Order: sequence, then C-alpha cells, then structure tokens
Amino acid sequence: MAELASTSEIPKHPTKDEICQSLLAHDASTFFEGKPAVDIPRAAVLIPLFFKNEELYVLLTLRSQHLNTHGGEVAFPGGKADETDVDIVETALREAEEEIGLPQDQVEVISKVVPSIAKYGIVVTPIVGFISEDFVPQPNPDEVECAFSVPLADFLSDENHTLQRGTWQDRPWIMHFFHHPHTTNAGKKIVTWGLTAHMAMVVASMIYKRPPNFETDKGFNWENPTKPAEETYFRFLSRNGYLEPQEGSKL
Repeated sequence: MAELASTSEIPKHPTKDEICQSLLAHDASTFFEGKPAVDIPRAAVLIPLFFKNEELYVLLTLRSQHLNTHGGEVAFPGGKADETDVDIVETALREAEEEIGLPQDQVEVISKVVPSIAKYGIVVTPIVGFISEDFVPQPNPDEVECAFSVPLADFLSDENHTLQRGTWQDRPWIMHFFHHPHTTNAGKKIVTWGLTAHMAMVVASMIYKRPPNFETDKGFNWENPTKPAEETYFRFLSRNGYLEPQEGSKL
C-alpha cells in the first residue's frame, strides 16, 4: 500500500510558476523515444487548469449519454489522433475546441503527462495547459452533455472518495471513484472514475508533490510516474503481440 498523507499537507495556493516547475519536472515529451515503433491507435486529452479565488481548478466534461463508448462518463476533453494533426498536442487542442468550444490559441500548454492505456487498447497522452478563469464552455451536444470544474486537490482527498478492488491484465488493481456535488441533466450525482480519475490523481500528485491520502495500488507512483507507465506500456505491447517477452520477464 502506498504512503498516505494528511490533507493538511496540501499547499492552499500554489503559484503558477510552482505548478509549471512541478509539471515540467515530470514532462513526458520523450516517453516514446528509444521504445519500439509500433502502430497503435493514439489519442490525447487536454487537462485544463485555471485559478478561481486563488485555488487551482480543473475542467472536466460529462460525455453525452447516447455515445457508444464511454457514454455518460466523466472525461477530459479529447479524442483519437487525426491524420491531419501535426502532433499529439494538436490532437488534444483540436478535440477540446470541437467538444467545448475552447479556442486553441487560448490554451497555454505546459507539459505532456505519461501516457496511459485505455480500455480498448488506445494509448492516451494527457496534455496539461492553463486556460482563462473566464472561459465559458459551449458543449457540443453530439459529444458532451455538460462541462464542470472542481478543485484539483479533490483528487488527493479521501473526502467524497470511494474505491473498488479488482484485476487488470491479471494484476491487482484499485479503481477510484470521486463523487462530485454536480449533477447530470437527469439529476444524478456526477462521479469521476477509471482512467480519468487516474490521470487527475497523477497530475494532482505532481503539482502538490505528495501522494493521495487514500490507498493506491503499485501502479501508482507519485514520485516517479514514468516507471509504472513504462511497465504498463511494455506489458501491453507484449500481451498484444507487438514484441516478444524476454526470458524470465514478468510482463
């Protein structure tokens, strides 16, 4: 079990410079360098940060209920890479503009976060950037039911947090659920869980330089997020036939 921390250790008002330094210390722009060149579907999400009353907030979306994949789930704005995208950063910015009307030139991109493997075998790279507090989302109803924001520190707090134990790729895994005061159009409480919750926890830990004050599994390393991300990536490549496992490997 990972080390737990008390809520009192969370800095109340990290400055923008401090946040940028913390994110850049773990920037994952070179994550794929030196790794096998494989043709895997790729996607990106934008993790939009902004200050409100000097507190750091993050913007999230609730996907439209009618979508075939992840309908009705909380997500960061984003989607699959397009052939016309210059890079994965453009993917995140383009998708955010399409989903919530966020102009690409109004995002101050800070860093890339270590990629994760989504449920359907897509490699997802989070892009962290600052947006204006005054930005008013204009959700595209074809993709997004609503957009909402919460303090980023909520993803390190055990308040309004629950967990569920299970297995993924034959390994023990803890699923985290964050229960927000916001509600859906149908009046149900909004809950962030799964990959979105994991990404938010990683970014929050980077910025506040501390682990969550609830239990996490071995796949969460707040001090060195690259290590578990690389282990997961190579395990995914091996299990899906992209490379042969080495003799004695635990992949």
